[in-house]
Amino acid sequence: MMDAQAAKARTTPAPGAGGGGPFSYFEWMVARRYLGATRSGKGVSLISIIAFTGILLAVATLIIVMSVMQGFRTKLLDQLLGVNGHAFVQGEGPIMDYPAVIERMRATPGVIEATPMIVAPVYASAAGETGIMIRALSREDILKVNYVTGVDPETGRRHVVGGSFENFGVGRNGGNEIAIGNRVAWTLGVGPGDKVTLISGRGADTPFGPTLQKKTYTVGAIFEVGNSEFDSFIGFMPLKQAQIFFGYGEGVQQIEVKVEDPERIKDYRDPIALAAPGLEMRDWQQQNQSYFNALETERSVMRLILLLIVAVAALNIITGLIMLVKDKTRDIAVLRTMGATQGSIMRIFFLSGSLIGVLGTFAGFVAGALFVWNIDAIETFLSAVFRTDLFPADVYYFSAIPAKMEWDEVGRIVGWSLVMSFVSTIYPARRAARLDPVEALRYE
Repeated sequence: MMDAQAAKARTTPAPGAGGGGPFSYFEWMVARRYLGATRSGKGVSLISIIAFTGILLAVATLIIVMSVMQGFRTKLLDQLLGVNGHAFVQGEGPIMDYPAVIERMRATPGVIEATPMIVAPVYASAAGETGIMIRALSREDILKVNYVTGVDPETGRRHVVGGSFENFGVGRNGGNEIAIGNRVAWTLGVGPGDKVTLISGRGADTPFGPTLQKKTYTVGAIFEVGNSEFDSFIGFMPLKQAQIFFGYGEGVQQIEVKVEDPERIKDYRDPIALAAPGLEMRDWQQQNQSYFNALETERSVMRLILLLIVAVAALNIITGLIMLVKDKTRDIAVLRTMGATQGSIMRIFFLSGSLIGVLGTFAGFVAGALFVWNIDAIETFLSAVFRTDLFPADVYYFSAIPAKMEWDEVGRIVGWSLVMSFVSTIYPARRAARLDPVEALRYE
């Protein structure tokens, strides 16, 4: 008797059950209610909460990690190209005709600056001792290096933390002042106005080889780039003084070139080489190729791993929906007998699972974005709570955690999470739609 009644009822749509078109208000209402607690308990709601939380944490983690990795790359590249040039031209010996070479380079399309300089290692001695790399520039050129003499545009912090560059390069043969990084100053135990003795192996040539060159300089300025590798290893000297100290005479060791778009340095290689015939040219990508390739590989692998974590979190939706289908078997049968179509039942459960995925993804996006935008405050708070430096500058090179959200990357993360959430709902939704109402109500 019940079989006949159920079969007859299937042909008579209930008000709102079968009408209204796909994704009607009726389907949305039932889907939303199915996410709540059930008559038999709170098991389905708990699993829905677990699936929601899993997606939230996975999306937020992926956004945070990828933003920090991109921030590392951007900040490192900014500092590298802010302190150093984009291409370097040098010969086997001193470049004596460098003014003419520089004039030709500055006339090359895309080149914005060409700077003569000397780069050489020295041994520094004061209260302490350490080896540093001296970069010799003219006064006009050192004042153009914003990461050394300027102000950080993000924080407004001056990079000169002691003394000044007021007398740098001033006086006979460039004067007697040098500038050193704050970590070099700490190692040597000196401050502005103190004396530092520099020792170089590029002294006068003798039958027994080159002699040591030794001279005492005054610390005129102490700077902080914000990168421990630069701050603990770099010093600046006036170019004229370096020509005498390192024995280059009227020549220079190399010419540093800056271009409009350093990311496209490959396009500038041939024009720069034509402007400097007989000299060897290397660009920043060639000098740091292995390092940046390693960073990019690490970033790609990390992205893949975290995308898989998002996929695993989204698959929790399947578990929740299968349990929901089992719990709502009788309700599904009643809806079918009232006239709800298979498509309507499938859309109801598709919406139930999709709501978890969409809400979890949106919450994860908000949580990840808030974390990235307040990452320095969070790091400071956690360091105070655990009483340890969670981001030591001597390990990570930077004085603060760099993080940069790329909206293209965020879009890919959100899109992947939504796709996995939608895909995860298909199987349980189809299973619910195929449920036979007669079999479901047989033992009711």
